[in-house]
Amino acid sequence: MIAGTRRCWKDTMPTTTAEGSDLRGTIFNIQRSSTTDGPGVRTTVFLKGCSNHCTWCHNPESIGGAPQLQVHLDHCIACGRCVAVCPSGAQGLDTEGRSFDRDACKACGSCADECFSGALELCGQTMSAAEVLAEVVKDEPYYRNSGGGVTFSGGEPVLQTDFLRRLLSACREQGLHTAVDTAGNYPWPMLASLLPYVDLVLYDLKVLNQDSSRQFVGNDGERIRANLERLGATGHPVIVRTPVVGGVNDDDGQIADMARLIGGVPGLLYYELLPYHALGDAKLQSFGLSGNGTFQTPDADRLQELADVARHYVHDVRPKTKATT
Repeated sequence: MIAGTRRCWKDTMPTTTAEGSDLRGTIFNIQRSSTTDGPGVRTTVFLKGCSNHCTWCHNPESIGGAPQLQVHLDHCIACGRCVAVCPSGAQGLDTEGRSFDRDACKACGSCADECFSGALELCGQTMSAAEVLAEVVKDEPYYRNSGGGVTFSGGEPVLQTDFLRRLLSACREQGLHTAVDTAGNYPWPMLASLLPYVDLVLYDLKVLNQDSSRQFVGNDGERIRANLERLGATGHPVIVRTPVVGGVNDDDGQIADMARLIGGVPGLLYYELLPYHALGDAKLQSFGLSGNGTFQTPDADRLQELADVARHYVHDVRPKTKATT
């Protein structure tokens, strides 16, 4: 979260606009001192909008491309300040209690600016490339000393192609190592146009089975597979990561299928297996969403077993013992 604001960093496609000479995009978080999104100490910039709809999504605030209000009614102290400033009548308070009409909300942020109890936060704000760069360069000494840099994640950052290209180019001009964390569900030219400015691609591969992909990811997965193959053909450095979700992709056969594909990627640095976590569940209600299933987190022993399966096809497989994505 940027200092001095209560706004934490829906429309699936995000908005990118031009203002003066600088593009503006939609950001929902800037996380400093990250050690899980590439080498070294990094700043991770989270862009809004996603073309997948994973049922276990740990960042549901990232799915939609436009700013949206996050409502924590359990934090509300019923002061009524939000009701007084809301221009669309979305906020309500009467003898029956507190209410919020999400359909009426215009996500203007007036109520969040007035709320001091933490009950209301506007997730997503437009920023210029220069504003984002001013944030990420603050930790340049840490990048230099640790071999770190800047990672652009989401959501799906590649959807904001022009804005992301401007950000990557600006980072390159500052001599910063750049990484893009992507799930691959978009036309290939979008990613191809960014690669000249990207030092490392973190590629998320959830499932390969088409039926499972439709059920759990929201599409048949063919474009995701094809784009990984196209990326491999460029020889670009890539780390492939799979969130291992109990009941979805934690069987030997699915991991073997993914590892067989990943093993053919020429620029592969390593394959990472990440245990599912349920941190996104608590966020769903605050965005007026409901859960789509109950999933299990595999234990360290099971992750190690799956890593051994993957090593039949990939030399360097790294299971994580702590849930990180």
